[in-house]
Amino acid sequence: MDEPLIGWGAYHEPVVEVASGGVTGYVEGSYANSVDDVDADAWELRGAINVDAGSGMNLQVDLGYARVGIEDLDIDKFDGGLHGYYRDELYAAGAFFGASRFDAGLSEDIKDYMGGIEGAFFQDTWTLVGAAGYGQTDLGGLDADHYMGALGARWYATDNVRFDVDGTLDRVTDGGDDLDVQTLKLTANYRPELMPVTLFAGYKYTDVDLADTLSGDSNTIFGGLRFSYGTGSLKEDERRGPIWSNRSVSF
Repeated sequence: MDEPLIGWGAYHEPVVEVASGGVTGYVEGSYANSVDDVDADAWELRGAINVDAGSGMNLQVDLGYARVGIEDLDIDKFDGGLHGYYRDELYAAGAFFGASRFDAGLSEDIKDYMGGIEGAFFQDTWTLVGAAGYGQTDLGGLDADHYMGALGARWYATDNVRFDVDGTLDRVTDGGDDLDVQTLKLTANYRPELMPVTLFAGYKYTDVDLADTLSGDSNTIFGGLRFSYGTGSLKEDERRGPIWSNRSVSF
């Protein structure tokens, strides 16, 4: 989306018109590796497109694929999301729907469907983002409720240097046993001024608790590259491009 166009109406009162029809997006690839004794790693490819429909209304579509290896177990993860929302210079707010499928080579795949709300609050050097959702998880014919909450903050040292902190809680329950997955992620992002490429790296902590009987945590480091379209800086990637994250469970 182009920068706001400032004009003057009657009685010299300022009138702000926001240009519409902008299409922005990105494609990114990343790799994560566990620093624990467990042999675990993951490759991930993601992409998103954001369409500015005018008058502040936006539509974002995102798709992702990940290959996760834990010891001798390989899991293929496919996910996609649709986000409809309003965005201006101060905040963004809207709703989303997402679907995921986990294939571990077993007789039945795990399928997850979720809808919810999400919002962001913009200031000059920082942003707050949050989301809450509810859905259904199909565990080989067994249906379970899925509750999700997420909160994050992003701080800009410059328009092309950003530091993120994100926390997420997912609870999958069938009314008896609960599976809780809690994550905390720290990310540093850098985009060169003359290239539409962002380099990012960070640390992720994950805690998994199944019915208070089986639990464990993991520590991973990750890094990747993001190729952006239609934006001129890392800050503009967020304020004009796809803003929302993937809402599926992340191990």
